Amino acid sequence: MGTAAWVCFDCRSAVRRHTQYVGDVPCQNCGRLCVYLGYRIPVPPRRKRREWSALRAWLAQRQFDRDVQTHVDRIRESTALRNEIDRLEARVPNASRSQLVRRLRYRLERLGG
Repeated sequence: MGTAAWVCFDCRSAVRRHTQYVGDVPCQNCGRLCVYLGYRIPVPPRRKRREWSALRAWLAQRQFDRDVQTHVDRIRESTALRNEIDRLEARVPNASRSQLVRRLRYRLERLGG
């Protein structure tokens, strides 16, 4: 088992915990919650403000990209569900098909579509 880094961007400090650690990690200096960085991303020295700013911007961009991908995946899934519902409803109705359509509609509703 290795150790991973949690960083506080306000204090520019890092805290290390086991990679299996679950829970919030407070900053030792200011008490705010630290951001999980992982074990592969190097932590810049405290005196290098530009590197800390670049790291913060990179993490924000990575989170934004993840959020966009999640949104795109959700749209794709809801479109696929709608298409499947339309395809099933175009066929001759029967009990099992109606049950499947209800389940697909429930999944679509849970997605917010």
